[in-house]
This record gives sequence, C-alpha cells and structure tokens, in this order.
Amino acid sequence: MPFRVLPAEPSDIPDIVTVHQASWVDDPIIGRLMPDVEPKVKYDYDVNYYKDKFENKALTGTVMHKVVETETGKLVAFAKWKYPYRLTPEQQAEKDKLNLGRSYPPGTNEELYKQFFHRLDSLRKKYLDEEKDYFLHLLIVLPPYQRRGLGTMLIREGLSAADRDKARTYIEASPKGLGLYQKFGWKQIDDIVIDMRPHGGTGMASEKCLMREPGAGLA
Repeated sequence: MPFRVLPAEPSDIPDIVTVHQASWVDDPIIGRLMPDVEPKVKYDYDVNYYKDKFENKALTGTVMHKVVETETGKLVAFAKWKYPYRLTPEQQAEKDKLNLGRSYPPGTNEELYKQFFHRLDSLRKKYLDEEKDYFLHLLIVLPPYQRRGLGTMLIREGLSAADRDKARTYIEASPKGLGLYQKFGWKQIDDIVIDMRPHGGTGMASEKCLMREPGAGLA
C-alpha cells in the first residue's frame, strides 16, 4: 500500500502546519480569517496552536492521526479527533485557564473570527457531549493527494473506536466534504451560514453540522 495511517507526534507539527495552510487557502470562510497576516506570523501562530493541542491533549481528549507516503515518509494528510473524556474539577480549572486571553495576530479578520467561532462553540455546546461523543474536529488532505482515499483512511481510524464504544460522532463539514461524510452515515443536524460580503468575500458561505449514530453508513 502506498500510504499508511500512523499516530501523529509533536515532531510532525511543521508538516502538519504546511498541510493545514495549503488546504484552507480557497475555503470561503477559513481562507478569509487571516487575510492580511504576514506568512511568518501566521506560520508561528499555527505552530503554537498545534503545540498547545499536543501538550494539553489530556485536557481536551485530542487524538491525532497522520497519513504518510510509505516510500518517502512524507506527511500528506492528518485528522484531529477529540475522543470522549472526563475531567476532574482541578483539570477543568486548568483547561479553563487555557481559553483565557485568546489573542489574534495583526491582520486577522477579527469580526469574522468572532462571528464564526461563536456560532461553532454554541452549536458544540448544544449537540456535543464531550464525555460520550467522538468529535472529528479536523480532516485535512494536501490538495495534490485529495480524492485518493486518504480521508477515508483517517475517518475509518476514528470511527472504528467510536463504533467499538457504541458512541455518536460529531463533525462540522464544508460543502466540499459533505458527500464523503454522508457515505459514512453522518446526517445534518444544523448549519452555520455567514454573509461573507462584509468580510471581503462574496455571497453566503456555510458549514454543516453533522451527527453520526454508531454503526451507520459504510463499515
């Protein structure tokens, strides 16, 4: 097999950021969040984001997988999951501290950032039970490697754990990825719709909120 799925490690962060940034350029919402941030500043911001996720994975249930080319070892795709977790009061207080004082680099479209993530957070609180549900937070494939089954490989990796636990799985999907997720049994439960014209974009853009029952869709 030319590709294989492996656990992602902190040493993978530079490659993860490269894949992350290359894959979001044309997204109508994500691509407009930091339109005027200098490339080096944005790179450092994203590196620090993933460092935080690895360092504090016990507080967020974070589990990350990567797809690499078997022959070269090149990282070409990754998934960031949140598996069900339960915190002690002390751990919850520590997690709450991580969310204080969030700042954005100069050139960030802060109004869009706040509008989009406020809606995301409110829907997660409404639908996602972090102690019981799985959450596929990010699934990103480097553009030249898309439509080669790598997303399916990463989806199966997490869903095998979710189905074993007879747990639901939540996801937020762009219209581009909707068809793939529906094949695996995800169904739309809500959506996020943003008028992008005040934020330098064109027309309306949307993200779909989906939930999958255990065992649904493709095995």
